[in-house]
Amino acid sequence: MSGRAFPDTHWSVVTMAARAGEPQGESALATLCTAYWYPLFSHLRARGHSRPEAEDLLQGFFVHLFEKQSLGRADRLKGTFRGFLLGCLKYYLANQRELACAHKRGGLVKLVSLDFDEAESRLAAGSGNPSQDVEREFDRQWAKLIMERSLGRLQALYVARLETFDALKGYLTASDETRYETVAQRLGITESSVKVTVHRMRAQFREMLRAEIAATVSAPHEIDEELRHLVGVVTADAP
Repeated sequence: MSGRAFPDTHWSVVTMAARAGEPQGESALATLCTAYWYPLFSHLRARGHSRPEAEDLLQGFFVHLFEKQSLGRADRLKGTFRGFLLGCLKYYLANQRELACAHKRGGLVKLVSLDFDEAESRLAAGSGNPSQDVEREFDRQWAKLIMERSLGRLQALYVARLETFDALKGYLTASDETRYETVAQRLGITESSVKVTVHRMRAQFREMLRAEIAATVSAPHEIDEELRHLVGVVTADAP
């Protein structure tokens, strides 16, 4: 990211939408919600809400988030977009009885289209060792999402070399080099070329991670701290 201006953080986009109330601001926030809704849904399910309850609560939360009274709170919730969203969700849940008067079941305006079937499948696939700490589980799902998005961006760079990408992506976070020779033979390249490509892919992947995280924090100096936190959450839960 050197040589480029630090991007608008997601929470600052939310704040801007709250002040302006313009359609393009709502559209930008809807895009962010579409990108990052899954950890929120996972958090609701981890708190014991049924799927229908979680669906209604999440859609109601997004409606509430679009209201100027909610969006204006972003100025007092400086920090990560992760923390902003979870903080707003907690506020919404704590006041849900009052807000339910305005958003009856079945009466919500669906601001974003969400694939809850796919979300339930993901939750089921990762339910072998559920976390007892719902906030830590939220961070874990957030970290996985950031890594998935970064991996997708990296894959786009190798669209003309997908065979190489698929063969080497497993080495992005692994240090085991014992199978480089086998991979080299399969790809028809030298073992040295495999090492060089893996080294390049790791550097690119880290840059992708930093770019994703840069948009979720308030200032450049927070990127490394957030990166360490998210990596720590994932590695702590690794088998």
